[in-house]
Amino acid sequence: MERKSFRVTFSALIGLLMLPLASFSTHAEIISSQQAMAMESGQILTRVETWLRQEAVVEELAALGVDPEVAALRVAALSPAELEQMAERIEELPAGAGVIEVLGITFLVLLILEFTGVINIFNR
Repeated sequence: MERKSFRVTFSALIGLLMLPLASFSTHAEIISSQQAMAMESGQILTRVETWLRQEAVVEELAALGVDPEVAALRVAALSPAELEQMAERIEELPAGAGVIEVLGITFLVLLILEFTGVINIFNR
């Protein structure tokens, strides 16, 4: 019994001695509003630049006669407020979205019209 008690006490003591080794110290400081806005606008700029590099966007820009490099330079020159507006629009209207949904809805409408007897597409 004493041996078991000694083991538990020894294990607890070793655990307590190793506890400071496992803790990490972190340093935090207060940042200004300008620094916070700069970090946020940097993240937004990265998101917009990533969107501009997508293949569908590059193809659309080329079809409109816009060089993707020129578009990237113009995006880099935008103010933080303009970047925020552009990021919101990007999230609302992603490039190439909705094609599968439109095809699915069209198929469902044709299927419903076929079942109700309004059209006769599938039985020729």
